Amino acid sequence: MTTFTALCLDDSVTTCDCCGRKDLKATVLMQSDLGELVHLGQICAARNSGKTRKQVTVEIKAERDAAFGRASNRLMELRRAGTKLTRELIRDVAASFRADAKLLIQQWA
Repeated sequence: MTTFTALCLDDSVTTCDCCGRKDLKATVLMQSDLGELVHLGQICAARNSGKTRKQVTVEIKAERDAAFGRASNRLMELRRAGTKLTRELIRDVAASFRADAKLLIQQWA
């Protein structure tokens, strides 16, 4: 059986890959243990992961915090290497770690 881990909420994709429901406010980006990425509505995310909606939300928050930490570490490495941290660079780093660019810009710009 494939297991799924919640990574983040994604408001750019509003259709569930599982049931096909459209016009959702956001979907949960989930990663399978095989590395496959899928966008699921919150109910399908809970059903397919075997977790409650609350557990999925906790998982998303934990991943968001971890992504922020990884992105901050990368920005610190870049700064130590003498790289000028521009807003564009911070956004690129945020995107590569699925971190919140607004929070990173507040901290690093």
